[in-house]
Amino acid sequence: MGQILSALFDVFKNVQFYNNVIAVTPPILLAALGCSIAAKANMVNMGMEGIMLLSSFIGTLAAAYIGGPNPWLGLLVAIVVGGVLGYLVAFFNLKMKVDIILVGIAMNLFGTGATAFFLPLVTPNADRSSTNSLQSGMLPNVNIPGIKNIPVLGEILQNQNILTYISYLLIIVMAFLMFKTKLGLRIRAVGENDHAAESVGISSDKIKTIALIISGCLGGIGGAFMSSVYVSYFANGIVAGRGFIGLAACSMGEANPIPTALTSILFGFFYALSNFARATGISDNLMKMWPYLATLIGVVLYSINKQRKEKKRLAGLASLEEDTK
Repeated sequence: MGQILSALFDVFKNVQFYNNVIAVTPPILLAALGCSIAAKANMVNMGMEGIMLLSSFIGTLAAAYIGGPNPWLGLLVAIVVGGVLGYLVAFFNLKMKVDIILVGIAMNLFGTGATAFFLPLVTPNADRSSTNSLQSGMLPNVNIPGIKNIPVLGEILQNQNILTYISYLLIIVMAFLMFKTKLGLRIRAVGENDHAAESVGISSDKIKTIALIISGCLGGIGGAFMSSVYVSYFANGIVAGRGFIGLAACSMGEANPIPTALTSILFGFFYALSNFARATGISDNLMKMWPYLATLIGVVLYSINKQRKEKKRLAGLASLEEDTK
């Protein structure tokens, strides 16, 4: 036990560990931000996992077959695909009146099934597990001038992929959108009380659709990250539950961009720790379970805390009612 703790301490002292935390967090972060803007409109984007899978798959094919390898085109196509899928979630829920949870489950099942079915049909030699035989390319790593000169922090932040920097920049963009723009105000108004929003001329269906389209676009970026930053190909199950973890991070951050981002980084911490499994001497399989275990524990703690706050609120209301009698 002492040796394991000593090994963990050595990992936590390693600057490269924190560099890896920054590198592995973006897919979770993007999924969480996407779920957050949907949640602000009182919509649950349960289909984020499927959106990320389909966006990653179609984006990879576009990068390989249209003037390939062209990962930038793949990223653009992934964003468009994510937006279209977000619109479909809104269409089936708002127009066809299908429960949004069921729409999300269907999207996840469709994403898993469709990518597994079409993968061997569109890759050379009927490769059934990945598009590794295609040339889709990877987005470049960049060094921002001046960052590397900052002690410690420079080592953590330097030589990251350009999409990694863009992902963290989107935290600020989403915070600005939600709290400093007319669209953000309308999204929050619809989320608080759609009937009240309708009474002042705001179309709740339109606002919810826009929120889900933006949510899908963010999921599309997250999907593209998996197949153009982590690796240069798409593989079955490449998203590996990050859409669901993003949904959990959104709930724990109460759909606010900054707390949601911090929660996403916490989950990224456990992913990075699983990547350093051999250095700790702990079983690889056990370490790979940690991100999912952390998600489960986090959701349980969030639920307990929310119930505690609700009981406190109800107790306060009951006390106020007694005082007014």
